[in-house]
Parts: sequence; structure tokens; C-alpha cells
Amino acid sequence: MTFFLTASLVYLSMHLLVWARMGAQLGLGLRKWLIGLPAVLALTATPFLAYLIPADWPHPLVRILWWLVFVWMGTAFYLFWLQILSLVLQGLLKLPPAAKTRWFPRGPRQLLTVLALTAIIVLYGLYAATQWETPRIEIRTPLVTANTRIVLVSDTHFGVMTRQAWVERLTGFVDELEPDLVLLAGDQINDHPEWLEPKAAAMARLAPPLGVFGVLGNHEFYVGLQTSRAFHDLAGIRLLRNETLILPDTGIQLIGIDDPTWGFMDREFMIRHLDRLSPELSPDHFQILLTHRPWAWDERAAPQGIHLMVAGHTHGGQIFPFHWFVKRQHKYLAGHFQQGDSHLYVTTGAGTWGPPLRVGARPEVVVIDLVRDTN
Repeated sequence: MTFFLTASLVYLSMHLLVWARMGAQLGLGLRKWLIGLPAVLALTATPFLAYLIPADWPHPLVRILWWLVFVWMGTAFYLFWLQILSLVLQGLLKLPPAAKTRWFPRGPRQLLTVLALTAIIVLYGLYAATQWETPRIEIRTPLVTANTRIVLVSDTHFGVMTRQAWVERLTGFVDELEPDLVLLAGDQINDHPEWLEPKAAAMARLAPPLGVFGVLGNHEFYVGLQTSRAFHDLAGIRLLRNETLILPDTGIQLIGIDDPTWGFMDREFMIRHLDRLSPELSPDHFQILLTHRPWAWDERAAPQGIHLMVAGHTHGGQIFPFHWFVKRQHKYLAGHFQQGDSHLYVTTGAGTWGPPLRVGARPEVVVIDLVRDTN
């Protein structure tokens, strides 16, 4: 509740500032500015109204409405930052003589510049969100019985905004990487689970030799535990819920821990489960810890000697400069980290949440090759 209240106040403040700047740039008087205020307030409410749209409305209509709402969210985000930037620059340019700052647009020209830059960024972000990068890391170990390719996917956020063609393309993309094992690091689903059966069917066509395993992210708990489990069963995804599993004849042990969504986002939740599972960890196997959030690596996973931890959740910040705020909550924002023989990979994720944009944090499908080291 605190998160949603805070988010609402921030979103409202962004809209009010943007509208105030537009009023100043267009030279609107107070009366005209107030006439436009109800429309601004209505735009602020659209993300919450989207969730109130009845599920029995036509699917294409709901998808269009959601896309309009959340593309606008990304647009408002960049309008806000660019208007802040224009305000700061305008203040700084009052210091030099006016003759030297005539190049800087003011009034309606300044607004047109802000709108044009926002449009460029949003269009780029929409495109970038569809282009998966494929980071690759290689870990040499004598513990695996054969070279093993792991493909890590996270944060697909399947929902009403997810086109079936996108899911089909994702599964095809993963297949072309020729994985032996596919790991899903949570937030596979986002909303409207009653419409996700075709997407689950597409995921079920993934058939790597060692299987497809996943953990629950925070959005699976938001949607509902039983509903989320039903989706994963239909998709052929084996959920690891605070448990360990040895993959026969591979030299690999998997450890999966739920997201601490209903543990009040408690970092100790993951530490407690790792402590509880510690007696089950096999030193003769290459241990892979699968979680949604990149928590507890420093505190427990690395000290316990877990060889590899993989996680998602952060989206790498998803849209610049949101990275700065996410980094305050997550020490490991994205990428490959190592402490001794313990590795951590935090993926930016394959999908998006909220605005369907990616700016400064391209989506990714990660390839991790475990290479048998006989030396």
C-alpha cells in the first residue's frame, strides 16, 4: 500500500510539473491553465483505471487501452525529466549576457523542442524493448559431467500487453541458442492470467534435455499463487519453491527460493531459507541458486560456497535515469559479478513492466556455459 501511495503521489507531481511548465511556455493565464487541469488529473489516474477494465471486454480493445495508458506513462516520464532539464538550463543561461544565449529555445519553441526529444526517446525505447541482447559467460568447473549450456530468462511479464507473436519469437530465440537447461528467474506473468493459456502453450514447446525450471517473482504473488502455479504447470515449467534438486547424471544441483513478496520484502527471508537448505547442499555438485531478486549473495550464497546465483527483478533500471533509483535498492543492478569461485548474474530481463520501453537497459536472454574442466 505504501508503494502504491508513493507512486501515485510521484506520478501526480510529475504531471503537475509538466503541465505547469507547458503553461509557462505557452503563456497560458491561470484561468486557461486551470481549465486544462482536470484532463491532467484524469491522465494521472489512468494506470489505476486500467486495472478496473472488466476482463470480459474484448481482448484487443483492452490491449489497446493498456498500451495507450502505459506508453503515456513512459512519455510523461520523459516529459518530466526534459522539462526539469529545460528549467535548469534556462536558469543557468540567465548568467551570461543575453546576446550569447539567443540560441536556446524559449516559450513555444522550447516546448516543441521538449516534445520532439520526448517523441524520439519514446520511439527509440519502444524499438529497443524488442531487441534482445545475448550476454554470454563461461564458467569452467570439474563438477559437471559434461559441458552444459544454461539459458537464463527473467521478467517476461506476460499479460494483456504481451502479443502472442512476441512470445513465439522469444521461445524461438531461446531454442536457437540450443540450451541444455532453461532457468526462469521470476515475474513470468504480470496480469490477466485468464488470457495467458496460448502463451503458456508456446512456452511448453521449450524442451531442453535437462528441462525448464523457474521460481516465483513478486508479480506471481500479486496475480495469485494458485493461478500462477496453474500457468507454470500448463507451460511445463517446474517451480522450485524453497527447495533443492539434483539433476541426475549432470553434476548440477539447483536451489530455488520464492520471492519474499509476502515476507514484507524482507532480505532475511532469503537468508533464512538458505540457512535451512544448507545441509542439503552437495559439495560434489555445481550448485546453482535461482532467485528473483539479487539479494543474499554477499550475506549467504557466496560465503556458503554456492557456485552460481542467477536473478532478475531489477530490469537493469529499464528506462534511464530510473537506474539511479533502482541502484539505491539493489547493489547489483545488472551483469556478471564474482567473489572467489562464486558467481552472480543479474539479468536485465526479457520484457518490460509499466512503460513498454527500454532506454539504457536493453532486454536480454543470457547464455551461461558450464565447461567441464578436467585439469
